Amino acid sequence: MAPTSASGDPPSDKDNWDNGRLARRQQLLTEIVLRNKLTTLVFDGDTTCWVLEQVLLRSYGVQTQGVDNGRDAIAFIAFGAKFNLIIIKKILPIMNGLEADSLNGSGCKILGVTACSRESERQAFLAIGVDVFIEKPLDPEHLVPILRELDGE
Repeated sequence: MAPTSASGDPPSDKDNWDNGRLARRQQLLTEIVLRNKLTTLVFDGDTTCWVLEQVLLRSYGVQTQGVDNGRDAIAFIAFGAKFNLIIIKKILPIMNGLEADSLNGSGCKILGVTACSRESERQAFLAIGVDVFIEKPLDPEHLVPILRELDGE
């Protein structure tokens, strides 16, 4: 049977307003099943963003630890905490993400997330050893491939 709109008519382009993107995102959310225990350190000065990113990560079974500044992130690493992924932001209180360049030796993947996607921002993150740079928000389209890579898929 052919699909119909709520009125019973064949669907129009207006009915397909997202061109299938929503269905693809839903598929991404349900496709991933991690085989290994992954841990992530999230540091973000915005508590709302920090909590939302942790909820997203935990929905995939990733254990998370969050801090609101670069100094505390460096302290975690200095005291021997091991992470598969570190998510950093540029603008943070006390010590920003770009000043936390000692995380480069942590042996894990580092994801830089920022609201500003200028080339200069990307270059600044790459200069401190960030592996992947994306513009906010952190979403399944960017996160799932990284988690799969870390999981060995």
